[in-house]
Amino acid sequence: MRNSCFVIFVFLFLTARPQGVSPQVINAAGGGGPVGTSGIEVYFNIGEPFYTTLNGNGQLITQGFLQSELAGEFGVTASAFMTPASCADKTDGSIRIETKLPVGLDPANFKISYYWNIPSLCPAGTTCSAVANLPAGTYSVMVLCEYTGSGSPASVDTVRLSGLVVNGSSEPCQITVYNAFSPDGDGVNDVFYIENITQFPGNTVEIYNRWGQKLAEIKDYDNANNAWRGTIGASSQQAVAATYFYIIDLKNGSAPLKGWLELTNNR
Repeated sequence: MRNSCFVIFVFLFLTARPQGVSPQVINAAGGGGPVGTSGIEVYFNIGEPFYTTLNGNGQLITQGFLQSELAGEFGVTASAFMTPASCADKTDGSIRIETKLPVGLDPANFKISYYWNIPSLCPAGTTCSAVANLPAGTYSVMVLCEYTGSGSPASVDTVRLSGLVVNGSSEPCQITVYNAFSPDGDGVNDVFYIENITQFPGNTVEIYNRWGQKLAEIKDYDNANNAWRGTIGASSQQAVAATYFYIIDLKNGSAPLKGWLELTNNR
């Protein structure tokens, strides 16, 4: 009885055939539409990181994150590299996109274009793989790869990168003291300039000579209406060209900043 069961099992194993499975979209969520001014429509599905699951009979089936329904023919990949903005009021963040074709394909046969969610990030009439001067925020880009070589029908491949976060501190930028100025009335470098000082309301700036005598005390320093122009106190009397010393209290609980400044070419 045991031997007959074994024979039946072997017979079933040898005669069983694999079932055909029709290609199906794993996750139908997604979107698409015209890409910029290219006249090409692109549609995609959203799932998990994509990879090839079947390649045969002229079909390439992928599944996963932003699956391209227009083919994934070239196997284009794109990666984003973000540089954070240095602080809350600076626009010095950047994003760089690195796009790669599979090994063996000649880049000369392909045209790669980048369509950012904020078109003004890239000058009109151009395409940018990198954008700069960005404030902290979230960005996205569509990478479009078009086959331009001869001998094959025109095809495209797309990769959409979403949720590209340029980080940035919520704190105001640290101040920078420019410790030389020439208040000679020529309109250039006429005030003792402290970058980002206006980010600290209630601040005070004190100026002393080398003997410790206070020449000026300015509240809510702003480099414009409230700024030191080389005068003594509230008078219009000009201090002589020399080295002076400052104390900057940001009124934010931090220790006062102390240093020197050079007053030159005073009128």
